[in-house]
Amino acid sequence: MIEVSHLTKKYGSTAAVSDLSFKVEKGEIYGFLGPNGAGKSTLGYALMGNPRYEVTDGVIYFNGKDITKETPAERAKDGIFL
Repeated sequence: MIEVSHLTKKYGSTAAVSDLSFKVEKGEIYGFLGPNGAGKSTLGYALMGNPRYEVTDGVIYFNGKDITKETPAERAKDGIFL
């Protein structure tokens, strides 16, 4: 359903999310836990395509389709939105 491969999001030289990879199949539920500043919200915004959170490196697949460069509107049409 969704697969993230080596996702990195940096702010200047600071990595908010670094080399994150995971896969969630249909029907599975995952949660991300961590302290403030761990990158949870940054990951969510990057997955949703928020232009202020452009992925620095890596790939996001949704239902087998590469959505890394898609706009939030295109991702919503694919079925992924916040």
